Amino acid sequence: MQLLQPILLWGLLGISIPFLIHLWRGRKGKVMSWAAMHWLPTQESSVAKGIRLENILVLLLRILMLVILVLLLSKLFVPKHNKVSEERIVHLVQPSGQITEEYKFELQQALEKGEEVYWADETLTPIESIEDLLFEYMTLNLQAALNKLPSEATDLNLYLSNSENTFGSSFFLSNIKPNLYLGSADITTPKPQTVSLGGEKTLVVNEQGLLDSLPKGQQAEGERVFEKERFGYLLNEVSSSERTFIQAALDAINDVYGFEFEEMQQLEEAKLIFDSKLPAERKSDKLYFVSDNYSYSEQSNLLTFPDQLDFEESELVQTGKLPEVILEAFLSFSGIEQQDVKLSQSQFESRFIVGGRNTQEKKANLDLLLLGLLLLCFAAERYFANQQGI
Repeated sequence: MQLLQPILLWGLLGISIPFLIHLWRGRKGKVMSWAAMHWLPTQESSVAKGIRLENILVLLLRILMLVILVLLLSKLFVPKHNKVSEERIVHLVQPSGQITEEYKFELQQALEKGEEVYWADETLTPIESIEDLLFEYMTLNLQAALNKLPSEATDLNLYLSNSENTFGSSFFLSNIKPNLYLGSADITTPKPQTVSLGGEKTLVVNEQGLLDSLPKGQQAEGERVFEKERFGYLLNEVSSSERTFIQAALDAINDVYGFEFEEMQQLEEAKLIFDSKLPAERKSDKLYFVSDNYSYSEQSNLLTFPDQLDFEESELVQTGKLPEVILEAFLSFSGIEQQDVKLSQSQFESRFIVGGRNTQEKKANLDLLLLGLLLLCFAAERYFANQQGI
């Protein structure tokens, strides 16, 4: 037996109220006059004190009513009356030959036990046998798969590649805390990538995946030229505090790398759109940053943030990572491939926001019974109280 609101047990102190009332009435006594009373001796005409035996039943009923009311407000929960459904284990597998090969034994064991195994794709395609581990026509869409999970699932196992390029900086919303099985990402050394800012400055993507100055004597290979019109941005419906921090982030990018972002007044002129609402019509040649929005998008030109981009709410602003996130999204949108790195278990776990339903949600399941007892006690208390004239 458990209480969902145990703090309300302090209401049991109210039991003392009817008890003290009965004690007070008993101490005070009650004068009962009758016709021949004046003929009695003085010692026999004294006032009777104390609680009569028949009043004890009314006292107990009133105390019981208070106890039932407190239990009703405290949400009494009895586990045996609210049995949790049987364990239901779900496995989500990234469509990848490397993952299926590395965890083939675990997946085969899951199928033999009758557990549910699905591809982490848009339609949550089931895997019914080990021969179904063919993925040529599958596309990874982890958030869509998480959204389609059965509501009765109690455990979730995810089989994913620990490649940052595969998942980028995305966060995922899951109703169940996942157990992660990370594959060994096959990360190869990419070709050098260089960026020319209108012919005035040339940068190179170094081994850490960061922009750096081109070393002396090194020639630019695979150079991508950025014209200045690509750096126009529009602050649409954002708060004044967000405006301050977004502009500060863009200024920081300019100071370090030389990207001269210019604020525009018209949507058509801007390439980077900062807004607090999802665009009604999304254009493929623009990059959208939407704050204070809990939706998740697989679109490469749309990046959403769960909080407002100000110091009070955004961890990115508080830690100074907002310029890095904006620049990373801008370079990826512009065709500059992000240097692939392996993600650790803790880094992957931090990408999942667990919320929504509770698979073992407890609800007070004795409310009707307690309410019936309360009404019954009230009726009995009124009956005996009227009978005794109290």
